[in-house]
Amino acid sequence: MAYCKECGAAKPDHQVQLGVCDECFNYSSKKQSTANGTRSPTGTSNHNIILTTSIDVPNRTIERVVSIVAAEAALGMNVFRDIANNWRDFVGGRSNSAQKSLKEARTACLDELRREASALGADAVIAVDLDYNELSTGGAGILFVAASGTAVKLAPIAPAP
Repeated sequence: MAYCKECGAAKPDHQVQLGVCDECFNYSSKKQSTANGTRSPTGTSNHNIILTTSIDVPNRTIERVVSIVAAEAALGMNVFRDIANNWRDFVGGRSNSAQKSLKEARTACLDELRREASALGADAVIAVDLDYNELSTGGAGILFVAASGTAVKLAPIAPAP
């Protein structure tokens, strides 16, 4: 049994990915697609946090640096995925299961960067860097994704004259 970090409920292992159960993940996705969005304690919406790999935000002025933020995600590649990937290595082509795992881990990291920046009262995260690694643990692989960046507060947008 695994525990969901959102609702705290004990769920079967296959229903909890990256610490969030399927129900909370689906609820969060639907909630973020509405106009209300997810609110942080500071009152800013998590999905309004700007993420960029550049050192600035176009047409915006950085008022101050808030902090460095980072997030990590580790996904276990199950035996069936490993078998499918080994077969795909042999015959060639793209591995949909591996691509799905990479996307899931990347999305989780970027969402966590947004949550951390929002909790600190930042408006954006600049210089975002994503790192990917695979750890082999006796036949099974663990996909590890790390994201980091600098949380900044942006100056208010000046009204047009």
